[in-house]
Amino acid sequence: MLAYRLQGRVLGLPMSKTLRFNKPIFRVSSRRNVVTSTVDWKPIKTGRTPNEGRNKNGIGKKIVLGLMCAVPIISFYLGTWQLRRLSWKTKLIAACEDRLTYEPTPLPKHFDLESSEHWEYRKVIITGKFVHEQEMFVGPRVRNGEKGYLLFTPFIREDTGEKLLIERGWISSDKVLPQSRTLQHLSFPQGVIDITCFVRVPKKRTSLQWDKEDKNSRLWQVPDVYAMAAVAGCSPVHFQMLYDLKDHYRPIDAANNEAATGKNNSSGWSWKFWESKKTAQNDERGTGNSSPSGKNIQLLHRSNTDETVEFSEIQFAKAGVPIGKFAKIDLKNNHLQYLVTWYGLSFLSSIFLVVALIKFKGGNALSQSQLKKDKLKYAKKYM
Repeated sequence: MLAYRLQGRVLGLPMSKTLRFNKPIFRVSSRRNVVTSTVDWKPIKTGRTPNEGRNKNGIGKKIVLGLMCAVPIISFYLGTWQLRRLSWKTKLIAACEDRLTYEPTPLPKHFDLESSEHWEYRKVIITGKFVHEQEMFVGPRVRNGEKGYLLFTPFIREDTGEKLLIERGWISSDKVLPQSRTLQHLSFPQGVIDITCFVRVPKKRTSLQWDKEDKNSRLWQVPDVYAMAAVAGCSPVHFQMLYDLKDHYRPIDAANNEAATGKNNSSGWSWKFWESKKTAQNDERGTGNSSPSGKNIQLLHRSNTDETVEFSEIQFAKAGVPIGKFAKIDLKNNHLQYLVTWYGLSFLSSIFLVVALIKFKGGNALSQSQLKKDKLKYAKKYM
């Protein structure tokens, strides 16, 4: 202060006008590290408020909540429906397994499609003769790593004259042509014989399955029994021959021998779609024969039946003898898995629904902490 007064005297200023500094000009202070948020007083560059979007999405939330309420109810109903289906399928399989234990019985004279539902998997004996000129194939099907087809052959009953459709079994693709087959008394039986089959209910082809590509061909991709029966003029009943590797010798008369040579082949069915181009040209010139000749067919004239000889599947495949179906139930029963799936979905969706209802019960009111978080979110986005 003394220095300031002396300076005033030197300048010739009165004592009243002498500069007085009650406080020092510079103040030394410590550095502040606290940053104050400016969200509350800095304007946000947006025309929307935090609650504006919430009000607009209220209808969407109600729709989602309604769907969440419907999912547990629908899934529980489907689970209950699968429970009834499980009971029905279990009884059906038990009935079919019981029918498999019955001894083979002659097929009734009056047997139609409605009767097949009560005779499914029942073994029957049918007497008649095959119409080999109308053989049909389904495939390809692979068996033991070898390509082949399912062979369907019409069969004329001896007692009623009705034509039935018989699934004889799997045959190798190399033995599709009759003249390429050996063991003709098994692969190409002639005359009146007895066959043992079990009855199956024919299934209709679904829209997801392949349709027949060539309408003039005898090859189907799926076993469409109704279409195959309509083409061959058979009853739409599905019969499957049983798995049998035994050697059956049957008496064949002269009339059957003549039919085996192809002299009575009046059906007009052709094998050209299986043969090569060269064979097809020979058939058109008249040098080929669409049915096996008498030299290729080895007819066994025996009056007795000897079933002690049994072949193997490999021998049947090489000889072109169709391999029949095993006597077992192939009905699928996956309803228990579907039941667990639907009930599990109903349980989980119910838990999610309870959580959503608890969260939705609070309404659109915002707390101060939530409002501050929304402000910070919009500030970072638009500033």
